[in-house]
Amino acid sequence: MPNILEEGALSTWDDRADRALRAYLRAVIFAEPVQLALLSKYGIKLFELRALRLIRDLEPVAISRLAEELGIARSTATGLVDRLEERGLVRRQSHERDRRSTTVQLTELGRQALEDRALLRESLPGKAILALAPQEQEQLAEVLEKLLSVLPDEGHHELQEATEGEDGTGYHTA
Repeated sequence: MPNILEEGALSTWDDRADRALRAYLRAVIFAEPVQLALLSKYGIKLFELRALRLIRDLEPVAISRLAEELGIARSTATGLVDRLEERGLVRRQSHERDRRSTTVQLTELGRQALEDRALLRESLPGKAILALAPQEQEQLAEVLEKLLSVLPDEGHHELQEATEGEDGTGYHTA
């Protein structure tokens, strides 16, 4: 994967690139209602939704492993787990074999937050995407996935935290 920050890796900036950047930034703003709905209903942000998905996929998971998977410091992961626990979305338990270690698991409310597809479908972005033809939905997904795939690894985890999921939403589809 190319490092887009390397000299010569970038194309010449032109009107097309400017238009694409403006459209992308408008789309980011367009997604804000989803963030606000998550915050209102579950007290979490999009990047915390990714943490819940990882906890679900790895549970029971040690905080150190969660930090590694998220690409954040262990102390940051501990603070994240503290916030998720305060909201009733996860619970800590002593590790089965090593009582000095703590693992994290989802609560029923945490699972509910991950499976709340209606929150997305009923949002303005969800309705707008549904209004697109199936081929346009596919094209949109391909372009956005390609954009995310060329980001350098360092600093990429913030975007992954907000968007990565089996279907690109952070929500589990099964």
